[in-house]
Amino acid sequence: MDEERDIIIKKIRFHAAKRSSLELELVLNRFLDRCLESFDCDELLSVEKLLSVDDLELSKAIFRKKSPPVEMEHGLWQRILDSIYEDE
Repeated sequence: MDEERDIIIKKIRFHAAKRSSLELELVLNRFLDRCLESFDCDELLSVEKLLSVDDLELSKAIFRKKSPPVEMEHGLWQRILDSIYEDE
């Protein structure tokens, strides 16, 4: 189980670092630095799924210009936004 979890985390880190905009990359990595280790496997899989969303759609949702992706579980989405905007 730990090995599977480590592989998922590596995939998530890789995909978060390969975004089309530096802003999105920075925001995603900030979220991951704050929250990733506390996620269980199901949440990690949800994050991995989120990172497959188109960058433009994801950026608009994160920067609150559009609703979050339909397939995104609300509780996890709220944790993402809370971690990004917690210093405001």
